[in-house]
Amino acid sequence: MSNKKQDLTLVILAAGLGSRFGGDKQLAQLGPNDETMLELSLKSAHRAGFNRAVLVIRPELAPLLDEVLADKLASDFSCEYCIQALDDLPVAGHEFADVAQRQKPWGTAHALWSARNHVHGPMAVINADDFYGDSAFSLLAEGLSTADEDWMMVAYPIGLTLSENGGVNRGLCQVEAGKLVDVAEWLDIRCEASGLTGTLDEQRFAIADDAVVSMTCWGFKPDIFEVVEQQFNQFLEHNGRHPKAECYLPTVVQARLDAPSAPQGNKVVNVSVAQESWYGVTYPEDVAWVREKLQQTLSK
Repeated sequence: MSNKKQDLTLVILAAGLGSRFGGDKQLAQLGPNDETMLELSLKSAHRAGFNRAVLVIRPELAPLLDEVLADKLASDFSCEYCIQALDDLPVAGHEFADVAQRQKPWGTAHALWSARNHVHGPMAVINADDFYGDSAFSLLAEGLSTADEDWMMVAYPIGLTLSENGGVNRGLCQVEAGKLVDVAEWLDIRCEASGLTGTLDEQRFAIADDAVVSMTCWGFKPDIFEVVEQQFNQFLEHNGRHPKAECYLPTVVQARLDAPSAPQGNKVVNVSVAQESWYGVTYPEDVAWVREKLQQTLSK
């Protein structure tokens, strides 16, 4: 179901440095016609009923993206940039943040915080360097158009999101009756001789083969920004002087789920499981495989 009458915004987190990849993944031409993942997502979102996009970027990416997107957007679809600046922090967090020692963005929660003055209605939030498939955007558009206060997430089976070339970070989810109960950011998930394992709170644990994960494919209402501000302030108080610590969106969402006594009441996060495969590149060695899969998928 698409809804072109409602203002639906796609927020694309595109400021990452691509440290493990060795460059800007958001500019990698991986599609069958040399499209970037970002281009494919914008086209899918437009088909699903989204009518605008906000790209969260580093300043130096603006001219490069201008070139990539030139003459590529539909006339009824607008796109604007906002900058994820290291010193763009909530007022209460400034005293705890050592910006001078920081060389990379503060994480996905900070990226969304950067878009707070650009979005005033329902929004989907995705990564610029991931392929989600048309159905994910249709699910997001339908969910955002029909549930007044609820948030939502499109989850993916964990087995479809791993890399053969090294560990990956994923938001591991517990879902009951189609509602998100728990989501936590696990690090360095990989398949070992004993099965899937990952790191949580600096300890290694086994992970079930049928687990579902968040791939930064969220649907939010504007009240997300208040929660981001609260949790980002807490993060900065404890980690603001750590040069590499990041504040993740799953942590923000979980904090809201854990606060049923909040003035706004319980928060419901509806979960849909993706109907198509997710593709993404974490390491340079992933590129050939992703290109092949996108060629197969998009040529059908």
